[in-house]
Amino acid sequence: MSVIGIFSEITKGEMAGWGLAAFVLFLSLVQISPLKWNPWDSLFSWLGKKLNGETDIQLRKLQDQIRDMWINSHRHSILRFGRELRAGVDHSHDEWSNILAVCAEYEAYCQEFSVANGVVRADTDYIRSMYQELSHEHKIL
Repeated sequence: MSVIGIFSEITKGEMAGWGLAAFVLFLSLVQISPLKWNPWDSLFSWLGKKLNGETDIQLRKLQDQIRDMWINSHRHSILRFGRELRAGVDHSHDEWSNILAVCAEYEAYCQEFSVANGVVRADTDYIRSMYQELSHEHKIL
């Protein structure tokens, strides 16, 4: 039986199936070959971007909102603590430890991302100077 005879007996569906199988085999051979192009990785990456495009956008927006909330929370904590110190409110050792950690985290963030923090920096310096003063006088609760 000749090749033409075989092709004449195969239906279009069978021909499409064999063609698809040959295509998958070809892509698999290219994937494991030493070539720099990995077709399966490219295909699945493209498919993932198409399927998750809107989710990625929403995730980025959510991450931005969480970062902004984190920044505002740290700023608020530092400014509130500085205001309370100026008003003469006493704080426990745990509160001092917490605010000093918050100041360090916020300063590291500002330095890493080049964020200006004039008023917060002034309050941070004030908080640290008051901590030094009160710890030397043993007045921290």
